[in-house]
Formats: sequence, structure tokens, C-alpha cells
Amino acid sequence: MGPRLSMVKRLVSFALTIGLSSLVGLVAVPIIIAGAGPELWGIQAALQTAATLFGVGVSFGWGTTGAAEIAGLPVDQRPQEYANSLVSRAYLMLAVYPVMFCVMGILNPHHLALVAVGAATFLMPFLGASWYFVGEARPARLFWLDGFPQTFGVAVSVVVMIMTHDLVAVLATQLLFNLGAVTIAARHIFRSSTASPHFDLSPRSAFGRLGHQRHAVATSATAALYVSLPLLIINAVAPASLSLYAMGDKLFRFALTAFGPFLQLVQGWLPEGGPENLRHRIRQAARMTPVIGFGGGVAIAALGPWAAAILSAHRIDFGPALSVPFGVVFAAVAVTQVIGLACLVQLRATRALAQSTLVGALCGIPLIALGAALSGAVGVAWALAISELAVLVYQYASLGRRMKESGPGRKATPPIDNEAAEGR
Repeated sequence: MGPRLSMVKRLVSFALTIGLSSLVGLVAVPIIIAGAGPELWGIQAALQTAATLFGVGVSFGWGTTGAAEIAGLPVDQRPQEYANSLVSRAYLMLAVYPVMFCVMGILNPHHLALVAVGAATFLMPFLGASWYFVGEARPARLFWLDGFPQTFGVAVSVVVMIMTHDLVAVLATQLLFNLGAVTIAARHIFRSSTASPHFDLSPRSAFGRLGHQRHAVATSATAALYVSLPLLIINAVAPASLSLYAMGDKLFRFALTAFGPFLQLVQGWLPEGGPENLRHRIRQAARMTPVIGFGGGVAIAALGPWAAAILSAHRIDFGPALSVPFGVVFAAVAVTQVIGLACLVQLRATRALAQSTLVGALCGIPLIALGAALSGAVGVAWALAISELAVLVYQYASLGRRMKESGPGRKATPPIDNEAAEGR
């Protein structure tokens, strides 16, 4: 099989995993809105978005840079790395869950049961192994051991909604299947290992391992903060418009999910050519990605109102005033995901990656607050778009500097980020 055909096959395999999940999600949204109502669906969307922020404290950077790190490890060392991360993340889950419950419970005091179950449901996947399978370049494992159990859980929960009209029961169903996905994936990784991984359950060791993740977790934390903050602000100060903004956020996330196979392909493809081909492949990725991002952004801007009308059965009035800024957000984020999570990580520039998300947060948080005060959901959407464009500019500048530092004469050994190296 030629290298191009192999890449296409791998891309299709990754797309199958994400495509099935997106399809089931698209079917689930209108059924849940019809069964639970726009208000409760908006709270669920806020919980799901908040989980991307609190989940940073569970995944602690492994979901951000773990795939690239696994791709660079010898095969026999990979299961031990996952075992170490799983123990650490399990302790973090026990610490993060009550915090998320308290914060979201304060914002939604009349729906504490929904908050309790929803927080556990949406945090559980952060214990999973999706990043591990991406790093292995094993899309079949990603599909059957991680994606399929979770997607099947969403499908079953739709049936539960039709039968009970109880959103708490729906999320409890998804929680069981999410837990099953974590268990099945971990069991397969450890059983297929040639050497039995060692589990050090000492809390001191578990938390001590987090030091080398500091740049990765800083990246994911600041990114999650200013991506999650808009919905949390609207949930707190303008709950009546929560479902409107949540619909735009949902369309953006569906589009980003559809973009996922390309990101996963690039993360595994960059290091496969060896150090001598790394700079050439990074240039190809940096040139190709903006075209895909722009096309996706235009699609969201043009088709967003139509898609929102179908998903909400015309119960949420989502128009071009929101679809256009969300299209800009998608175009920028799609590019920064590849430049940051694939290219900069391979160049060991995790500090630059963290700095780029800090730029976005410093730019975005005040703009989001100002936009919410002046223009509501529309102002918040444009504030998010501006902050993502700032991240895009910073990452391309950082990539250009790193590529010059590596130079043609030194391309066999990518430059090492000194602070990242010290943390290992």
C-alpha cells in the first residue's frame, strides 16, 4: 500500500469514529430539546461546556500533547505512560468533580440533580484513552474501544428521553457508557502490552508526575477558560439567552468535531517521516490547514441559521448575526489546533503553545465581558472570534521563529524547549 493511500485510509478511519458520533449527536439534539425543553437543554449545554474547562484539571495536558508524545515513544514504553497518566488523572477526577458541582450548582440551584449527574457524565471522558490511540495511529482502536461505547450510550439515552422525558435519566445513561469506554480502553491497552505496566498508586507519585505537564496544562487551561467563559457568563447574567448562544456553540463544536480526523491524521503523520522530513511536513500542514479552516468557517456562516432551525425545530431563533462570528471562530480554531497541537508540539515548543493561549485569554476575557454588556450573545461571539484570531497570529509567528531556529543544517534534531525538557 502506497503512503498516500495509507494516509487516506487512516483519515477515513478517524472520520468514521467522529462521523458516527456527530451523526448520533445531531439526532439527539432536537429530541432532547423537544423532550426537556430549550431551558434544560441550555443548562445541559452549559454543563458540557463547563466540563471542557474543569476537564483540563482531569486530563492535565495529556489530552493536549499526549498524542504527539505517545507517537514519539517506543511501542513498549507506551502502556506504562498511559498507566502513569491514568493513576494521576483518577486522583485529579476526585478533586475536580466536587468543584465543578459546586460552581454549576450555584449557577443552577434549582437543578442540582441535573448538575450532579451531568458533571460526572461530561468529566468521565477525560479519563479516557482517545489521545493514546491517536498517538498510536490506530483509528480502529479509537473507534471500537473509545468512540463507539460513548456514541452508543448517546443513542441509548435518546431512547431513554423518548420514554421518560427526564434529562437526568438521559445523562445517567450516558455516564454508564462513558465509564464503560474508559474501562474497556484501559483493559485493552494493558492486556495487549508485551510488558506488564506498573501501577504506582501513591498520591505523592501521582501528583509528582504532573510537573512535566505544566506547559501542556497551561495551554489547555487558558484555552478552555476563554472558550467556556462565554456560556458561563451568559448562564450567570442572561440565562434567557443561554439557549441562543448554546446553539451557536453547539454548531461550532460539531464543526470542530468534523475537523478532528484531519488534526488526528496530522498529529500522527508529522513524526512518521523522521526528523529529516519534519520541517517539510510542517510547512505542508501550515499551508493546507487555512484552506480547510476557511471553507468550514464559510459553511458555518452560511448554513448555520438553517442547521439551527432544524436542530431546534424552529424553537431557537439563530440568525446570521451569530452564525458569521461563529464561522470566524471555527476558521481560526481549526488552524490553531494544527499549528499548535501538531506542529509546535513536534518542535518541542510547548512553552510557545502555552503562551499563545495566554495571549488569547488576555485578549478574549475582557472583550467577552465587554461584549456581553454591550451586545449580549452577538457581542460575546465576536469577542471570542477576535481572541482566536490573536492566537492564530501569535502561533504562526512562533512557528516561523522555530522553523528558522531549526534551520536546514539542523533539521535532523528538532530544537528542544529547555523549560519543557527540564520538566521531564
